[in-house]
Amino acid sequence: MPLLASLSNRIFLACTLVATTALGIVLYVVNARISAEVETEVRRGLTEAAGLVDERRATLTDTFTRLATLVADLPKLKAAVATADPPTVQPLADDYRVQTNADVLVVTSTGGLVLGSAGADDSSLAAAVSLANGADTSSRFAPHARGLLQFVSVPIIIGPAEQLGHLTLGFFLDNKLAGQFRDLTGSHIAFAWGAQVLASTLPAAGPALGGATPGSVITIDRDTYVVDRRPMGPRLALGAADGPFTLVLRSRTERLRNLNAIQTALVGVLIVTLLVATLVSYGVARTVARPLAAITSRMREIAATGDLTQKITLGGHGWDDEDARLVATTFNTLTESVATFQAQAAQRDRLASLGRLSTVVAHEVRNPLMIIRAALSSLRQARATPDDIAEAVTDIDEETARLNRIVTEVLDFARPLRFEYSETQVNDVCRASAAAAMTGDPGPGIVLALDPVMPRISTDAERLRTALVNVLINARHAVEARPGDGAGTANPEAIRLETTVLSPERVRITVVDRGVGIAPEHMSTIFEPYFTTRRTGTGLGLPIARNIVEGMGGRIAVSSTPGAGTRLDIDLPCQPIGVRA
Repeated sequence: MPLLASLSNRIFLACTLVATTALGIVLYVVNARISAEVETEVRRGLTEAAGLVDERRATLTDTFTRLATLVADLPKLKAAVATADPPTVQPLADDYRVQTNADVLVVTSTGGLVLGSAGADDSSLAAAVSLANGADTSSRFAPHARGLLQFVSVPIIIGPAEQLGHLTLGFFLDNKLAGQFRDLTGSHIAFAWGAQVLASTLPAAGPALGGATPGSVITIDRDTYVVDRRPMGPRLALGAADGPFTLVLRSRTERLRNLNAIQTALVGVLIVTLLVATLVSYGVARTVARPLAAITSRMREIAATGDLTQKITLGGHGWDDEDARLVATTFNTLTESVATFQAQAAQRDRLASLGRLSTVVAHEVRNPLMIIRAALSSLRQARATPDDIAEAVTDIDEETARLNRIVTEVLDFARPLRFEYSETQVNDVCRASAAAAMTGDPGPGIVLALDPVMPRISTDAERLRTALVNVLINARHAVEARPGDGAGTANPEAIRLETTVLSPERVRITVVDRGVGIAPEHMSTIFEPYFTTRRTGTGLGLPIARNIVEGMGGRIAVSSTPGAGTRLDIDLPCQPIGVRA
């Protein structure tokens, strides 16, 4: 992947990934811990609130029980009840209701006759009468439209054994009392009878609370609550499926709002920390990668130009990587050693080439000189005929041209190549090369198959023409050396010169011949100087062509089948990528 191709990018991404992962784990652990703490706190607060509600309700029940006992023991009330006259008892009922702050006060005889009542309607009066029996203090609950009504009934006794009747006090567990409990506990309160909610600090909670169980979680108006359900006592309504309950609701949503605020702050801190970590990792990546980038950049230049005299120079920053400095110093030392070795190797190669060149020149020059000398000897003879003289002159002219060709090829191979680049049409160079290779020689023709969309490229046209001429001449010689089987000089397709566009950056020139081919054992040496299989060849044509092509940044490749022919491909860049001497 290109993104990961850079060392600085890899270091930066690795550091950022580590920081992000670590911060993500921290956020997850902290969030989970805080959520667990919030859940625990909600349930603990719910239990404490439910206990406090039970305690306050028990205190309220005990208070009304004590008040009822005190009122029932008053002589004035006992005397009025003893008359069994309701008009006599009623004023006292009204007065004592106000003094006790009870919602309902009912006085009954031992036979269940209502002697006086205050604050009671039909339903509450009937419930109070049903409770007033026996000689014991008792407490019961009854559902009411206003809420849950709790009664406390005590006997009215004269002397140690005579019972005159009952005094019953009732107080409502209504919305007002639920609100007081809510202010006290910080939790919502509801009073229910079975599945029916009679009073609540959440007006819309009735349907949702009807079937709530202890510890359950319910949703009311998009807020979630944890519920505790506490039974309050035996039921009065016969046939009721369930008795009175106190429901305590602790809001999870409210606590989670606080948690969300903490989480938001935590996320903000983590984002800032991540940004700081990212900047730090970027700085570390740059510190490590900048020296390495300088090293690799200089190495690319050296690879492109082949100039080993270039040195790697790192900046003088105090935070540069020490290992990179060591690599740069070692590389500089290595390039100096390689440059020295190359200079020595080049000197040895030049000496070896000079030895081989002298051998080839001596061998190639000796034969033309012998022929010229023989021709001159024939000219010195006094009896030389005009035909003898013409033959001798022809021999001298041919051998002189041969000597000139030998010297030209040797100089072309030996001298440094210098290129003069210009915009060139490759097809035009191919046409000129084919014409030059066929000049003065009636041998096999050359068929051109040139790509009509071949672009103009920047190259040395004259050097390229020289390389193509050498290749085409070799191809013609290979075709001429093949026995006449239809593929030789009489075949118009014996030699084919093609051009092809490989890509927007490269083009290809191909020479295909149907000559004798190249033996497999000779394929590794065809580009070596002075290697030739022809008696009159110098072995410099292909080496010169390769030097030219590679000097212009191209590549040359040969494939051959003995007896069938040879294919030679020259790939050239559209723009020069380096000049090599």
